Amino acid sequence: MLNYVNRVIVFIFLIALVSCSDENEKKKNKERNDKIVELSNITIGGHQEYEKIRQQALDSLNSWCNAELLSYRSICYSRTYRLDSTVCFNGEKDRMVTAISVQCNEPICKTDAVQYFYGVKITGKWYFFGGGGWTMVVLREHYQKDIHQPVSFEKLHELAMEDMLRGYIKQNEAGQWEVNDAFFTHHFEGNGWSSFERYQDTVVYGKRYTSKKEYFEDIYLRKVASKWWFQKDK
Repeated sequence: MLNYVNRVIVFIFLIALVSCSDENEKKKNKERNDKIVELSNITIGGHQEYEKIRQQALDSLNSWCNAELLSYRSICYSRTYRLDSTVCFNGEKDRMVTAISVQCNEPICKTDAVQYFYGVKITGKWYFFGGGGWTMVVLREHYQKDIHQPVSFEKLHELAMEDMLRGYIKQNEAGQWEVNDAFFTHHFEGNGWSSFERYQDTVVYGKRYTSKKEYFEDIYLRKVASKWWFQKDK
């Protein structure tokens, strides 16, 4: 009898320990997520400018979906999408990373998705384009019993913050949160993009580049323009 009681006490203790650990993790995630939004607002110059650029990005996305662009069919066709409320800006105020949550409305769908969405500011104007990198596929069975209903946008936002946008900030040696420049280098110059160091002494796209900034800006502009290239095949 005593052994049984001891086992029950140990079991209750373990449950309490796990519950406490989960609560601490949720608290840390919320603090980090709040700091992401706070630092991004400060970086870009305030909430008004933050929302202005986010609206420009959303207007662009909506217009492309209304035009039924083939390059955005994974977001627009038989889908419901939402541009994330969290938008991450770099210290130079010329690069932006956010996410698009996508619910699939087809009867056969058992997954939804979250995709990266980027913005760059070139000669005073913002340009936006879909991320060519990693897309998070969300299996419905991992988050709900009914696999025929899309995962909620609230949950997709939570997953985007945890798995896609958390790298926007880092803690410095003093334990203070700050913008992580490596986050933007990875997304705008990392794998999947061309290498300036490799091509700077050669002619690319009919031009010889001596400026890394100019080199990548031309690549981004080509990326922006490419969404219209195959419309005739629609």
